[in-house]
Amino acid sequence: MIKKIILTSAIAVSAYAGSCWTSVELSGFAMDEFSEKTRFSLKDAVTCKPISNAKFFIGTVGFQADKNGLVTVPLPPEDMDKTLPITIKKDGYITADENVMVWGGSYWNNLFLMSKELPIESVRIALSWSDKPSDLDLHLKSNNYHISFRKTKNIAHTAKLDRDAMRGYGPETITVDKLDKNDTYRILVNRFSSKGNIDNKTKVRVYLNNKLDKIVRLKNTSAKCVEVATISNNKIKYETKDLKKSECR
Repeated sequence: MIKKIILTSAIAVSAYAGSCWTSVELSGFAMDEFSEKTRFSLKDAVTCKPISNAKFFIGTVGFQADKNGLVTVPLPPEDMDKTLPITIKKDGYITADENVMVWGGSYWNNLFLMSKELPIESVRIALSWSDKPSDLDLHLKSNNYHISFRKTKNIAHTAKLDRDAMRGYGPETITVDKLDKNDTYRILVNRFSSKGNIDNKTKVRVYLNNKLDKIVRLKNTSAKCVEVATISNNKIKYETKDLKKSECR
């Protein structure tokens, strides 16, 4: 049977500036279901290079990514309606424990990011979303600096905006080389696009203490600026809240 539900993460096929996934890739993923399959795509959160030969588990069932970082699996049963755990492992990378929603014979997200292993004192934040809004910006504000595309992009040996995506999907990635226990850091998401709202397809992956500490899925909001978490004394507190637009400037 030809499935009529297309992966929501692969509907738009326009060009992407800085996105890990090209329009050709996304359109190809959208067509996979007509061949009764899904391809999960695994990419590096900083370089966007495919992660080849990674071990990929849906629950306890294992698969392996090909040289292009793609994992091909059959479609789930049409009557399945649940969230399944996903585990992705690759030497030199932080193990990714995520999940995928299954409904109507489809997997409802197929784009995954991984981070290379980090020094214990470092933190990496990766923002990803769907095709709309086209441009979300990741911000990291400390007492001493403000990292974002429109502020400071790189402070040598301190913090850096690794990637900026302006036309959907992401990632936007920021890495702090060494957290200062005397500083306070705020992780913010700015909706730079004038059209479209932040929705629950928007995720912030936080890599801390050389592990994937948490994946924060944002709520649907029309706010222009959302705070995700704060880091103080090397401890992180997750609290999502809408802020005034000026807080992301």
